[in-house]
Amino acid sequence: MATRPTTRRTQASAKAKLGLALSGGGLRASFFHIGVLAQLARQGLLRHVEAISAVSGGSIIAALYYLHLKNLLESKPDEAVTDEDYVAIIQTIERDFLKATENNLRMKTFASFAHNWKMRHPDYSRSDRIAELYDELIYRAAFGREAEPIPMQVLKIFPPGRTDFYPRTDNVGRSAKVPVLILNATTLNTGRNWQFTAQTMGEPDLRTRAAAHADDTDTKPLRLRRADSYAGLVPYQADFPLGHAVGASACVPGLFHPLAISGLYRDGEEDIRVQLVDGGVHDNQGVQALLFEECTAFVVSDASGWLALENQPGVDPASVLLRASGILQDRVRDGNLSRLIETQGRGQIAFLHLRKGLEIRELAWLNTEGQPAEDTGLIGPDTRKFGVDPAVQQALANIRTDLDAFTEVEAYSLMLDGYLMSELELTAFKKTVHAPELRAAPTAAPIDWQFLRVQPWIDKPGEGDYLRQLRTGHLLFGKALLLFPALLAGLIVSVLIALVLAWPTLVSWVGSSIPVSLIVSAVALYALDALGGKLVKLPKLGQWADLLDTLKFLRTALAYYQSAKRLLLRVAVPLAGTLLAQFYLAFINPRFLKRGRIETLQKGDPR
Repeated sequence: MATRPTTRRTQASAKAKLGLALSGGGLRASFFHIGVLAQLARQGLLRHVEAISAVSGGSIIAALYYLHLKNLLESKPDEAVTDEDYVAIIQTIERDFLKATENNLRMKTFASFAHNWKMRHPDYSRSDRIAELYDELIYRAAFGREAEPIPMQVLKIFPPGRTDFYPRTDNVGRSAKVPVLILNATTLNTGRNWQFTAQTMGEPDLRTRAAAHADDTDTKPLRLRRADSYAGLVPYQADFPLGHAVGASACVPGLFHPLAISGLYRDGEEDIRVQLVDGGVHDNQGVQALLFEECTAFVVSDASGWLALENQPGVDPASVLLRASGILQDRVRDGNLSRLIETQGRGQIAFLHLRKGLEIRELAWLNTEGQPAEDTGLIGPDTRKFGVDPAVQQALANIRTDLDAFTEVEAYSLMLDGYLMSELELTAFKKTVHAPELRAAPTAAPIDWQFLRVQPWIDKPGEGDYLRQLRTGHLLFGKALLLFPALLAGLIVSVLIALVLAWPTLVSWVGSSIPVSLIVSAVALYALDALGGKLVKLPKLGQWADLLDTLKFLRTALAYYQSAKRLLLRVAVPLAGTLLAQFYLAFINPRFLKRGRIETLQKGDPR
């Protein structure tokens, strides 16, 4: 396999290079990005994208789009590729992606006892399991590879008649650009950005880029450099799976175990085990990778979480630490975007985000009489200029950043929101960007997207079921209970019946004296457990060797007891997780999805 040329393109240096950044934010971000991609396709801009930088939820959808794009660009010569082809790709994605994620990736991660049991090993975690699910449920069907994982290196796109192709140098003269795909993660070892591409993986080396982008503030003592290609890696890492790359990019700290890459680096005699977490820890919008790729025009789709208002912030250590972490992440986001605008110019950037057009209040201080010194200042709301009611926009901005199942109402609303918002922004962008080919991109006639089915409610929601569903969508747990009064009532009644049935026994037990035998047994069991935990760890009894014959039987019994207890706990946890997940997937998930169908909404609130 040939290595990538190190020389920079020269002919295209004077032309614009369009980069697309897809932020993190779980499946909320994925669905919002689908709407943005749909508008880019309609406005004839998607064919001009030369770099796609994605994070977390953005990586989930970017990888799927790239697989479809590979099929298109390898099956048609450049002159035969049309804007309608890009529209067809997004129409396929809006249908297939929703269907795949209705499986509920989060719950399905724990629905197999075999995989839950496997998680007791240090080299397999829930991050590995959900990475496998990304591959099985989302990517294999799009790639036509049903039986085995998709390696990152097979994502390279070779247009017809080409046995090699390097997007950074060979896109010159092409009408349908072959973009570079960058899936961003964060390296816990060094604190740097880790990038997965179709060519290689590792930490980018700024010294290989133009001096203008070099950063001499990075003085960390070690950099995990990347090879020229996967062919140069150790054999068992050369076929690194796409699903695991996406899993690393979407590996939310605390929710998922870091995704490990072993045997790729060694520092002297010490092996380095690379531990990767969510790319949003380093840059949740993905704009830094686009600067690294020397893009000059940008579409930034940001569906990440925002720092929420707290009138009475908690002051206990845990609350302060969580709030400080949130403030830091918010500051990193603002800093990255501000730097992008300052260095590139606002006219070169189309920026979409979920709080666009929402109300901002400016409170005045209290005067000497204890009254507000001035009236409250208001900026907005002006979401109606792109066709979305402010209450709907607020609900979508608050919707969960999770990997569970989203209903049609939730998913289509996020897609349509991204579509309508980006129509206004991209229309203005095409007037200000310094790129004749982008300004001249033709906008197609209205297209029959599936997500348009929710349009009658998004601008005039009323106070009915539509807005109720969206406002319930911020919950990580308990959404189905709130949307199904009968289910909630049934749960309450079941708990009350259980209490009534158990009440006589509880009263009798509490009111009676506890038998001495029960107390002695409990103390003995506790002592046995504590003693067993001590003795089984001893390699030898040392100075108590004289008592070996006396204690031998006790030590053996305690060892068996400890082993049995550990085995029971190890089995109980994965078994309980499996049963809970399977119960939810079999009984709750289908009802939740049916409750959120457009047909169900139409029956209760016809439009």
